Amino acid sequence: MTSFIKETESIKEAVTFINAIDVNKFSRLISRIIQKLHLKGERTFSEEEEEKLQSALSLDKQALSLVLETAAFILEQAVYYNVKPTSLQQQLEAVHLNPEKAEVFSLTWAAAGPELVEKLKHNTFAPKKLQYVGWQLNLQMAQSSQARLKSPSAVLQLGLRNDNSEEWTSERPFLLRNTHWMLSVC
Repeated sequence: MTSFIKETESIKEAVTFINAIDVNKFSRLISRIIQKLHLKGERTFSEEEEEKLQSALSLDKQALSLVLETAAFILEQAVYYNVKPTSLQQQLEAVHLNPEKAEVFSLTWAAAGPELVEKLKHNTFAPKKLQYVGWQLNLQMAQSSQARLKSPSAVLQLGLRNDNSEEWTSERPFLLRNTHWMLSVC
């Protein structure tokens, strides 16, 4: 399998900060990140918690932000590629993460990864969900000036629902004219 973690400047910088963090503190940090990763629009840590983390991990705000974003990115990539824990550990060691930190990622991924994958399967990435499609097809066969006119027009009505509500919205109908139609029935 090819590596899904590319050694960019950002990753190199984050690895330097991560390698300097105490293993026990890092383990708790990764556990918290993986627990909250499936929640859309919600921060992993509050402002107050981030300030405490800065002092506990001896990192400035920018460095802490980089560490949190990189750890979340690595776990998101592990979900996307459905990587095995040993492969994750090897790939992290390949970008020069300390073996003990790579093992923390691997153990956390082995323990909480399957549950995270299941939770993310049920998330939608779009804010609106298509619930129904209504349509109407009209075919004008003749006109006073043309005896053999075939002019199709269609109206599509899309019923959408916001992901976070039960409220239906009806999008403005689409009017399609002079379009070649192919209808296939399955």
